[in-house]
Amino acid sequence: MTTINNTSKATALRTHTCGELNASHAGQTVTLSGWLDSKRNHGGVLFINLRDLYGITQVVADPGGPAFKTAEEAKSEYALRVTGKVRQRPGANANKHMPTGEIELEALEIQVLNASLPLPFDLGEHAGVSEETRLKYRFLDLRRPRMAKNLVLRSRLSRIIRDYLYDLDFNEVETPMLTRSTPEGARDFVVPSRNNPGEFYALPQSPQQFKQVLMMSGMDRYFQLARNFRDEELRSDRQPEHTQVDLEMSFVDEQDIARVVEGMMKAVFASLGDEVSGPFPEMEFSDVMLKYGSDKPDLRYSLEIKDCSDLFKTSEFKVFSGALADGGVVRAIRGEGAAVFSRGDMDKLTELVKRLGAKGLVWLRFKDGKWESPTLKFISEAEQAALKERLGVKDGDAVFLAADKAAVAAPCLGALRNELIARLKPAAIKKWAFLWVRHFPLLEKDAESGNWTFTHNPFTAPLPEEAHKLDTDPGNIRSAQYDLVLNGVELGSGSVRNHSRAMQEKIFALMGYDKEQVQKRFGMIVNAMDFGAPPHGGIGMGYDRLIGLICGTESIRDVIAFPKTTSGACLMSDAPSTIDAKQLKELHLKIEN
Repeated sequence: MTTINNTSKATALRTHTCGELNASHAGQTVTLSGWLDSKRNHGGVLFINLRDLYGITQVVADPGGPAFKTAEEAKSEYALRVTGKVRQRPGANANKHMPTGEIELEALEIQVLNASLPLPFDLGEHAGVSEETRLKYRFLDLRRPRMAKNLVLRSRLSRIIRDYLYDLDFNEVETPMLTRSTPEGARDFVVPSRNNPGEFYALPQSPQQFKQVLMMSGMDRYFQLARNFRDEELRSDRQPEHTQVDLEMSFVDEQDIARVVEGMMKAVFASLGDEVSGPFPEMEFSDVMLKYGSDKPDLRYSLEIKDCSDLFKTSEFKVFSGALADGGVVRAIRGEGAAVFSRGDMDKLTELVKRLGAKGLVWLRFKDGKWESPTLKFISEAEQAALKERLGVKDGDAVFLAADKAAVAAPCLGALRNELIARLKPAAIKKWAFLWVRHFPLLEKDAESGNWTFTHNPFTAPLPEEAHKLDTDPGNIRSAQYDLVLNGVELGSGSVRNHSRAMQEKIFALMGYDKEQVQKRFGMIVNAMDFGAPPHGGIGMGYDRLIGLICGTESIRDVIAFPKTTSGACLMSDAPSTIDAKQLKELHLKIEN
């Protein structure tokens, strides 16, 4: 339970909090208010742990004492007000693991402020209750010390971030929650307009256009802890509504933005007692995909993918030579200690890469000074020796190879890398591993329409030295787009933006929008570009993901006060729900089954 040493919380119902008392208060008569966390009977004496947000204090009710009967009748999660005398616990009974463990409160009066029904689940930290039950009774779930600590930390760190940005002259500006629908990569949540029949607002997927317009308005430095809404498939690190630390700056380049963000991260982790050094490492998107097979690699671990195409140029193994002849690659990753994997384990890893599009997986184990593999007879001794040297193979290791197009081999081995980390549990090189991944492709082909589409953001600028390729080779243009990765999680994404209308419209044209469509969908921002729009850029950082990483949770639902399930439901409030006929009529809507 988090402890806050602050004596300013005295109210009409308490003089101190349950995490505040210590030996210096011995002999004082105090009043505490909180919940009955647990109760024990030792030889007729009742011991109650009284809990509030700030901690736990042990309350003692002696037989025959004025508070004994009430203590005896009180049950779990009763809200109690206890007045008593602080006394030191005898030396052997002191609890060094509790901030209040030196003292106990001799109860003189216990008042039941509110009773509780029998609990639907045990509030203990290891009760094993289902998440559905926890979310239905979220008001009880948030009383658990771990959950309370998460929300308190979230609140504390938001202040650290705000203070840091205020000190750098950022201005906190709120952008609209009701806006228009624009293509930004996910489905919009839409809201019908009663005053404009047949028309709809959209909840913002991000404040993207508004924050850019703020730069064009001369605001220079903007931020907010912005609420974003995306109607997409949910998972442990994705919610339909989430919070991001959103910032934008004028007259900057990529490195200016990086310095601000890195300073913010240093301030956040310094407040936790952790030192984060900078500047953060950075890699080109093409290099990170080659080396780690992912644009969000977990750099706490040193496993690297190696290109081995040159080792198998003349190979008689058709799997390798065929892939190379078809313009593909042969890449490999070493699993340190993975020679212990059984044939069944190898089959599961093979199925993993097949699900991602690979034709198969070649594996070799190196045990007792020699190779073992079903495909060993197809790989020459010279190739085996070269592979061993290239990957630094040692006794007890295994090697995994993918032979395919680079676009297939990279993500397959990236997923395999993550699986090896999960299974082998190698020692982490560092606690917090940041990485800037820079210069993603500007455009990619849309599988359905065949048009070019943005890889990250439709307003991202191409690198100046590559802008000329828009006319000749749009699929090979690097952008001023960057992601910030922490421990294998995409923490933030941003870019230097287009500030020229001509450049923005040229990119929109490649995406299939004519000038009329551009004006209809993006008129607000392209019109502003006509009036001296400054160079600008920024980033949006997932605040829920950051807090989840710091708290070590498996799901961001554990750091959000009232999250949704994977189906988008709030089990506590029963949202979403139907609306009545009168509301539908007012909104000019009709539900058709």
